[in-house]
Amino acid sequence: MAGFETIALDVDGGVATLTLKRPERRNAIDMTMRAELREAVDRLVRDAAIRACVLTGSGGSFCAGGDITSMRDRKPGIEDARERMRQTGETVLALLSLEKPLIAAVDGPAYGAGFGLAAAADFVVATPRARFCASFARIGLVPDFALHHSLPRRVGMGRARELILSAREVDAEEALALGIASRVVAEDRLMETATTMAKSFVEASSTAFALSKNLLNQSYGLDLRQTVEAESLAQAACLETTYHKEAAQRFLDGKPPRFRWQADPA
Repeated sequence: MAGFETIALDVDGGVATLTLKRPERRNAIDMTMRAELREAVDRLVRDAAIRACVLTGSGGSFCAGGDITSMRDRKPGIEDARERMRQTGETVLALLSLEKPLIAAVDGPAYGAGFGLAAAADFVVATPRARFCASFARIGLVPDFALHHSLPRRVGMGRARELILSAREVDAEEALALGIASRVVAEDRLMETATTMAKSFVEASSTAFALSKNLLNQSYGLDLRQTVEAESLAQAACLETTYHKEAAQRFLDGKPPRFRWQADPA
């Protein structure tokens, strides 16, 4: 998609690839990138032709976090800072609630806001060079990019507390063990693996995926009865979709399902 300076958005076969493109700054997020990310994420949400998304960085880095230079040059005052961060929060909220599969392909550092972007994905594919760090405390800040929400859901509250308060680095092996990363692959297989995963979902039910993701996002705030009721309503909706009816007939006819998970390139 033309018109961006700090990112690229490409769509092919129902899969959108959103690439952070400030390699000289390890893809650190400046004010221009913040605005362009919001525009790109809005398209991911609105464009029905996009069925799955891959988020990655360029130049051997995922995202080094917020650009310190842009922080230094920001307009002073708590009102301006809060409004800027509120707008950023809306972008991350849109990613976390995106009713389409989101796969983060992480090579190199995912620090600060970069960690938050990766944690907003449904799946994280990392290389052995990947490094994750909630680095905010190192410069006297608190995590943003919804990391207080997403990290405890990945690793549990106790471990999230440790990672946030210590601001220590997690390598790829530990990230896999903790559940931050879904899998670790060689650098030369990163994008192929992430894209293969994304392509799996092109033939999935968009309704079923969206409703399941919404229920998972709400799960910590619902009691057992509310969960069962929400599942009942979601299932009733899915049962009426053309996708389900056709999939059920395929099963009865002995045909393979349209949706088949594939994480490894052919």
